[in-house]
Amino acid sequence: MAAIIHETPRECDRRLAQYFNSTRSQWVDVVTAMVAARASRGADSPKASPGYFAWDAGITRMRQIFRREGWESGDDNGIEHIINRDFRRKITVMNADAGVCDLSRSPRNRTLKGPAAEKITDLNNQLDLFRREHPRQVKENVFDLWQLCVFDDGKLVRAELSRPIDFSSGYFIEYSERIWILRPGEWERIAIKTLSESGGGDAGREIEINIRRK
Repeated sequence: MAAIIHETPRECDRRLAQYFNSTRSQWVDVVTAMVAARASRGADSPKASPGYFAWDAGITRMRQIFRREGWESGDDNGIEHIINRDFRRKITVMNADAGVCDLSRSPRNRTLKGPAAEKITDLNNQLDLFRREHPRQVKENVFDLWQLCVFDDGKLVRAELSRPIDFSSGYFIEYSERIWILRPGEWERIAIKTLSESGGGDAGREIEINIRRK
Protein backbone atom coordinates (compact mmCIF):
# COMPACT_ATOMS: atom_id res chain seq x y z
CA MET A 1 0.00 0.00 0.00
CA ALA A 2 1.42 3.36 -1.04
CA ALA A 3 1.86 5.83 1.81
CA ILE A 4 -0.09 9.07 1.88
CA ILE A 5 2.63 11.72 1.94
CA HIS A 6 2.01 15.28 3.11
CA GLU A 7 4.97 17.31 1.91
CA THR A 8 3.80 20.88 1.27
CA PRO A 9 4.08 23.25 4.26
CA ARG A 10 0.40 24.17 4.18
CA GLU A 11 -0.81 20.56 4.12
CA CYS A 12 1.69 19.50 6.80
CA ASP A 13 0.59 22.31 9.10
CA ARG A 14 -3.04 21.33 8.60
CA ARG A 15 -2.41 17.65 9.38
CA LEU A 16 -0.27 18.41 12.44
CA ALA A 17 -3.06 20.56 13.85
CA GLN A 18 -5.78 18.06 12.95
CA TYR A 19 -4.05 14.89 14.17
CA PHE A 20 -2.03 16.14 17.15
CA ASN A 21 -3.15 19.73 17.89
CA SER A 22 0.48 20.69 17.31
CA THR A 23 2.58 23.07 15.21
CA ARG A 24 5.58 22.35 13.05
CA SER A 25 7.75 24.62 15.21
CA GLN A 26 7.09 22.35 18.20
CA TRP A 27 8.43 19.35 16.31
CA VAL A 28 11.41 21.31 15.00
CA ASP A 29 12.15 22.09 18.66
CA VAL A 30 12.28 18.35 19.40
CA VAL A 31 14.52 17.72 16.38
CA THR A 32 16.84 20.54 17.49
CA ALA A 33 17.27 18.88 20.88
CA MET A 34 18.15 15.59 19.18
CA VAL A 35 20.67 17.18 16.83
CA ALA A 36 22.37 19.03 19.70
CA ALA A 37 22.57 15.85 21.80
CA ARG A 38 24.09 13.84 18.95
CA ALA A 39 26.64 16.58 18.24
CA SER A 40 27.70 16.68 21.90
CA ARG A 41 29.29 13.23 21.68
CA GLY A 42 33.06 13.29 21.09
CA ALA A 43 35.60 11.06 19.40
CA ASP A 44 36.12 9.11 22.63
CA SER A 45 32.44 8.41 23.20
CA PRO A 46 31.12 4.86 22.71
CA LYS A 47 30.01 4.12 19.16
CA ALA A 48 26.35 3.82 20.13
CA SER A 49 26.20 6.93 22.31
CA PRO A 50 25.28 9.54 19.61
CA GLY A 51 22.16 7.61 18.70
CA TYR A 52 21.21 6.94 22.30
CA PHE A 53 21.67 10.54 23.40
CA ALA A 54 19.71 11.82 20.40
CA TRP A 55 16.84 9.44 21.20
CA ASP A 56 16.94 10.35 24.90
CA ALA A 57 16.89 14.08 24.14
CA GLY A 58 14.02 13.63 21.69
CA ILE A 59 11.83 11.74 24.13
CA THR A 60 12.63 14.20 26.92
CA ARG A 61 11.98 17.34 24.89
CA MET A 62 8.81 15.89 23.37
CA ARG A 63 7.43 15.21 26.85
CA GLN A 64 8.45 18.64 28.11
CA ILE A 65 6.54 20.30 25.29
CA PHE A 66 3.43 18.15 25.02
CA ARG A 67 2.72 17.16 28.62
CA ARG A 68 1.81 20.82 29.14
CA GLU A 69 -0.90 20.32 26.51
CA GLY A 70 -2.63 17.23 27.82
CA TRP A 71 -0.37 14.43 26.61
CA GLU A 72 0.98 11.82 29.04
CA SER A 73 4.25 9.89 29.21
CA GLY A 74 4.05 6.21 28.27
CA ASP A 75 6.18 3.08 27.91
CA ASP A 76 5.16 -0.05 25.98
CA ASN A 77 7.76 -2.77 26.61
CA GLY A 78 10.63 -0.30 26.35
CA ILE A 79 9.12 1.87 23.62
CA GLU A 80 8.98 5.27 25.32
CA HIS A 81 6.36 7.64 23.97
CA ILE A 82 3.75 10.28 24.66
CA ILE A 83 0.06 9.40 24.56
CA ASN A 84 -3.12 11.41 24.11
CA ARG A 85 -6.30 9.57 25.12
CA ASP A 86 -8.61 12.05 23.42
CA PHE A 87 -6.86 11.71 20.06
CA ARG A 88 -6.09 8.00 20.67
CA ARG A 89 -2.56 8.48 19.42
CA LYS A 90 0.93 7.73 20.70
CA ILE A 91 4.18 9.22 19.41
CA THR A 92 7.76 8.04 19.85
CA VAL A 93 11.06 9.13 18.25
CA MET A 94 13.37 7.17 15.96
CA ASN A 95 16.87 7.72 14.59
CA ALA A 96 16.33 7.03 10.91
CA ASP A 97 18.27 6.69 7.66
CA ALA A 98 18.27 8.90 4.55
CA GLY A 99 14.80 7.69 3.55
CA VAL A 100 13.36 10.49 5.68
CA CYS A 101 11.54 13.06 3.48
CA ASP A 102 12.39 11.11 0.34
CA LEU A 103 9.51 10.45 -2.06
CA SER A 104 11.22 7.38 -3.50
CA ARG A 105 12.10 5.70 -0.18
CA SER A 106 10.67 5.02 3.26
CA PRO A 107 12.53 5.82 6.50
CA ARG A 108 14.21 2.90 8.20
CA ASN A 109 15.55 2.69 11.72
CA ARG A 110 19.34 2.96 11.95
CA THR A 111 19.63 0.10 14.43
CA LEU A 112 17.81 -3.23 14.57
CA LYS A 113 14.55 -3.34 16.51
CA GLY A 114 12.98 -6.26 18.34
CA PRO A 115 9.52 -7.81 18.87
CA ALA A 116 8.10 -4.73 20.61
CA ALA A 117 8.66 -2.70 17.42
CA GLU A 118 6.97 -5.39 15.32
CA LYS A 119 3.95 -5.21 17.63
CA ILE A 120 3.60 -1.51 16.75
CA THR A 121 2.91 -2.31 13.11
CA ASP A 122 0.56 -5.17 14.05
CA LEU A 123 -1.53 -2.86 16.25
CA ASN A 124 -1.64 -0.14 13.58
CA ASN A 125 -2.81 -2.68 11.02
CA GLN A 126 -5.43 -4.07 13.40
CA LEU A 127 -6.77 -0.57 13.91
CA ASP A 128 -6.93 0.01 10.15
CA LEU A 129 -8.88 -3.25 9.72
CA PHE A 130 -11.27 -2.31 12.52
CA ARG A 131 -11.92 1.09 10.92
CA ARG A 132 -12.67 -0.50 7.57
CA GLU A 133 -15.14 -2.96 9.11
CA HIS A 134 -16.65 -0.55 11.66
CA PRO A 135 -16.17 2.96 10.25
CA ARG A 136 -18.53 4.58 12.74
CA GLN A 137 -17.04 3.02 15.84
CA VAL A 138 -13.88 3.80 17.77
CA LYS A 139 -12.03 1.09 19.66
CA GLU A 140 -11.13 2.71 22.94
CA ASN A 141 -8.20 0.50 23.94
CA VAL A 142 -6.28 0.77 20.66
CA PHE A 143 -4.11 3.75 19.74
CA ASP A 144 -2.41 4.81 16.52
CA LEU A 145 1.34 4.90 17.04
CA TRP A 146 3.39 7.46 15.11
CA GLN A 147 7.15 7.99 14.97
CA LEU A 148 9.13 11.18 14.69
CA CYS A 149 11.76 9.92 12.25
CA VAL A 150 14.93 12.02 12.29
CA PHE A 151 17.83 11.71 9.86
CA ASP A 152 21.05 13.42 10.99
CA ASP A 153 24.42 12.61 9.43
CA GLY A 154 26.26 15.53 11.00
CA LYS A 155 25.58 17.88 8.09
CA LEU A 156 22.10 17.16 6.73
CA VAL A 157 19.03 16.95 8.94
CA ARG A 158 15.54 15.90 7.87
CA ALA A 159 12.48 14.88 9.89
CA GLU A 160 8.97 13.54 9.41
CA LEU A 161 6.11 12.15 11.51
CA SER A 162 5.12 8.76 10.12
CA ARG A 163 2.77 5.89 10.97
CA PRO A 164 4.44 2.45 10.48
CA ILE A 165 2.47 -0.50 9.11
CA ASP A 166 5.12 -3.00 7.99
CA PHE A 167 8.15 -4.43 9.81
CA SER A 168 10.66 -6.99 8.52
CA SER A 169 14.00 -8.39 9.73
CA GLY A 170 14.35 -5.77 12.46
CA TYR A 171 13.42 -2.74 10.33
CA PHE A 172 10.36 -0.59 9.72
CA ILE A 173 9.87 -0.73 5.97
CA GLU A 174 6.45 0.75 5.20
CA TYR A 175 4.16 3.50 6.46
CA SER A 176 0.53 4.36 5.85
CA GLU A 177 0.99 8.12 6.23
CA ARG A 178 3.93 10.54 6.40
CA ILE A 179 3.99 14.21 7.42
CA TRP A 180 7.17 16.11 6.58
CA ILE A 181 8.57 18.31 9.34
CA LEU A 182 12.02 19.33 8.02
CA ARG A 183 12.40 18.99 4.27
CA PRO A 184 15.70 18.79 2.38
CA GLY A 185 17.58 22.08 2.74
CA GLU A 186 15.43 23.55 5.52
CA TRP A 187 17.76 22.64 8.39
CA GLU A 188 20.71 24.06 6.51
CA ARG A 189 18.90 27.39 6.18
CA ILE A 190 18.16 27.37 9.92
CA ALA A 191 21.85 26.78 10.71
CA ILE A 192 23.04 29.47 8.27
CA LYS A 193 20.59 31.99 9.70
CA THR A 194 21.79 31.21 13.23
CA LEU A 195 25.44 31.65 12.24
CA SER A 196 24.61 34.96 10.56
CA GLU A 197 22.73 36.26 13.59
CA SER A 198 25.62 35.24 15.86
CA GLY A 199 28.05 37.46 13.96
CA GLY A 200 29.68 35.08 11.52
CA GLY A 201 30.75 32.04 13.52
CA ASP A 202 33.49 32.80 16.03
CA ALA A 203 36.14 30.09 16.12
CA GLY A 204 35.63 27.64 18.93
CA ARG A 205 32.39 29.23 20.02
CA GLU A 206 29.47 26.90 20.66
CA ILE A 207 26.31 28.05 18.93
CA GLU A 208 22.92 27.05 20.33
CA ILE A 209 20.06 26.86 17.88
CA ASN A 210 16.76 27.90 19.46
CA ILE A 211 13.50 27.22 17.65
CA ARG A 212 10.65 28.97 19.44
CA ARG A 213 6.98 28.26 19.02
CA LYS A 214 5.05 31.08 17.39
